[in-house]
Amino acid sequence: MKKIVLLFIFLFTTIIQAQNGYRNGQRQRQRQMPQTQQKAPDPDFKIEKYLGIVLYDIEKSAKKSKIKLASEEGKQFSKVLTKYNKDIKSFTRINSFLLRSTKDMVDNYQKLAMESGDYSNQLKVQKVMMENLKPISETLKKEDLKLDKTIKSLLSEKQYKKWIKYNRKIYKIFPKEE
Repeated sequence: MKKIVLLFIFLFTTIIQAQNGYRNGQRQRQRQMPQTQQKAPDPDFKIEKYLGIVLYDIEKSAKKSKIKLASEEGKQFSKVLTKYNKDIKSFTRINSFLLRSTKDMVDNYQKLAMESGDYSNQLKVQKVMMENLKPISETLKKEDLKLDKTIKSLLSEKQYKKWIKYNRKIYKIFPKEE
């Protein structure tokens, strides 16, 4: 009886070992299959989003803030946003060379770093980028504060809260306090 039990245990363990060996062999073959390397997508640094440059869609802004554009308040709201959009467009056009060169610098660094795996110049690139964009950022902050004051005086408390909520959704933190 002892011999039969031992023989049964021996056979059972060899069968399990054989099955595990077969599974491990399959895993090794799967690892050895050549995988085609996919080229990493080119980096696309969104400098407008980084700086918080927003051009408002007047109808959508009015709808989200529960303002009727046909009313006197709506016409004033539309006028304020149109002026703001024009100011921001002209400001970005004036600074387009600086924005484009900074974007190109960051994109080139990211592409080079992804290819080589060398991230040693990251702090240098960030420092140059911050120095280039600081005056633009400060000017944009002043424009946003001016817009915020105008909108706050124009809208009711409830509409102003909806305006802030809408702005938070489009990646700006409102109201910007000094």
